[in-house]
Amino acid sequence: MPDALPEQFRPAPVEIGSLRVFPPLVLAPMAGLSHAPLRRLLVELGGVGLFYSEMLSARALRHEVPGTSRFLATAEKARPLCLQIFAAEPDQIGPAVRAGEAWGPESWDLNFGCPAPEILKQGAGAALTRDLDRAWRMAEAMRAATSGPLIFKIRAEEDRGRLLEFVQMLQSAGADAIVVHGRTAREKLCRPARWEPIAAVAAAVRVPVIGNGDVRSAEDAERMLTETGCRAVMIGRAAVERPWIFREIASRWGLPVPALRLRTRSAVYRRLAKLLREHYAHPRDLYRLREFTGYFARNYKFGHQLWKEVQNAPDARTARSMAKAFFARQGDGGEVLS
Repeated sequence: MPDALPEQFRPAPVEIGSLRVFPPLVLAPMAGLSHAPLRRLLVELGGVGLFYSEMLSARALRHEVPGTSRFLATAEKARPLCLQIFAAEPDQIGPAVRAGEAWGPESWDLNFGCPAPEILKQGAGAALTRDLDRAWRMAEAMRAATSGPLIFKIRAEEDRGRLLEFVQMLQSAGADAIVVHGRTAREKLCRPARWEPIAAVAAAVRVPVIGNGDVRSAEDAERMLTETGCRAVMIGRAAVERPWIFREIASRWGLPVPALRLRTRSAVYRRLAKLLREHYAHPRDLYRLREFTGYFARNYKFGHQLWKEVQNAPDARTARSMAKAFFARQGDGGEVLS
């Protein structure tokens, strides 16, 4: 963990409607990654102020059955929880929210930023930003469906005027907070995120702005908060690669975190694998472990070997065995987390 700053950074709570978020650190919604097992792992490590679900289809969510749905299950302590949906038409929203209330989320998010081709083809996600009238109707429908804290997640736009017009529309429609990712829908993850659009939105709206994009350390989180004026920081891929990142940031800020039981990187991996096994049946547990490993392997000099072995494993049990052998070869027991 980096040494503490000479003058310790002091974060402030963020008020999202009636919801108080502290620390101002948010787990990003990531399909196939921000699932219940990851959220439970992050609870054990500490430092998260707001947990997001993985992005879920509004059309599919209304058919989920409480008590049996793997999507509508969550760790008891993974709170407060924001449930994010994507939808293409206003009439899809109400039924989805009514179904999702069985999960008891403390807040909701309607996605206006996903650039995945399969989402764009449906007219959802970032496609909504091309039709201001339809986006307005979608935002209004989401506001009408829930009286609780409401967040809208968007991406940067090349046209600054268009971006500011869009976020002011979301504010008028009833947003309690807006998440801004620092890449446009056309930009790939390999391109560095730009924080200037986050700062522009934060200066243009009254509601809190949550910044998202390329936060990989406590120093990054502090710079984003101070340079952009955003009120909270959302972390995505870095939280999968290094699930202890929230703990590191909170500790650096002098905030309390749980006693650490997972003292090595391999212990963190094994714990997530165990939680996946408990939560999912085969083959979904294997699919989720493969997705997680793709990011976690970046912690190792020869991580591509770990990734390859897990990707080629026929089942999760074999994948866990191969990962155990990899960690033994790496001498991972000496890597102590703080």
